[in-house]
Amino acid sequence: MGLFGKRKEESKSKPVESKSKPVPTESARNETTYIGKNLMIKGRVSGNGNIIILGGLDGEFNLKGQIKIAQPADIKGEVKADVISVNGSVQGSLNAQQRVHLDQTARIKGKIVTPRLSITEGAFFEGEIKMGGRAPQASMSADGAASAAPVQSPTKPSPK
Repeated sequence: MGLFGKRKEESKSKPVESKSKPVPTESARNETTYIGKNLMIKGRVSGNGNIIILGGLDGEFNLKGQIKIAQPADIKGEVKADVISVNGSVQGSLNAQQRVHLDQTARIKGKIVTPRLSITEGAFFEGEIKMGGRAPQASMSADGAASAAPVQSPTKPSPK
């Protein structure tokens, strides 16, 4: 009879466990997904969170979060995220809302669009860089408009 008493106690505790609080949406942004070095993805990947890519992608990444393209990774296509860090190979475009970092083993052929860029000695880049055109939504206030005006004025010749 002792066993039945324990089971009843366990069944009483189950409803308490099921009344746990729902997972807040902020935790989804802190999750990290790994794409293994033996995986090749063709198509479009989107969502919220962080991704570390060791494998390959032929297509498009569109992510609210951080993407790390690790050393063995080979990307062909467009990568969009808040923060992009590259150690692997990319043929296509990198479009970051906050910043892009190219580590010493990065091999990039294509276009980079970001407000901030850092390149470590040894990284290879061939293509086009556009800075200042993109900024986080919070920074697109008068600050962004004010910084664009001085950049445009000096490039135009003054009429005399």
